[in-house]
Amino acid sequence: MTSQDPATHQNVQFCLEGIGVTRPGWKTLVVAAAADTPADPHEVWALWSDLGNWPSWSPLHQAAEWTGPPGFAAGATFDQTLRLGFPAGTTTDHVTVDIAETAHRASWSGNANGVRSCHLWTFTARAGGGTRIGNTEVFNGTVIGLTKPMLASRWRRQFQQAVDALASRAAPVRR
Repeated sequence: MTSQDPATHQNVQFCLEGIGVTRPGWKTLVVAAAADTPADPHEVWALWSDLGNWPSWSPLHQAAEWTGPPGFAAGATFDQTLRLGFPAGTTTDHVTVDIAETAHRASWSGNANGVRSCHLWTFTARAGGGTRIGNTEVFNGTVIGLTKPMLASRWRRQFQQAVDALASRAAPVRR
């Protein structure tokens, strides 16, 4: 892992624990991004939790839609079609929300094709106002270990682009 701010480190630890990994190894890929916005956490959450609009600000998402009752809550399910690039291509993942704390954090995890993953979004109120947005995902499995040299930098860049775009869109919401 690279050096990170304490909040990002906590998010990575949360995800590692969520998939049963004590510390990252050669089979582990950590992707984390963060950005600040002057909007408060409730405003950012309102924008972020509009699942159908994810493709408008996330370069990874081609589509996202609820497969059960809409809304972020533990147990809610949705499909996300992701453009992962070579060699992964485009894939549709069905996910179940593990944690949903309005205007604070949401997480889901998966285990498919020998890869365990945990994704965590956080929305932290800043002391001077505004929100620190965090987007963290940890992947673990042999396939990840073998492909991470081709994937890591692109996925990190795309995660940062998504967080930056969300922060930018949330900024004008503030009144």
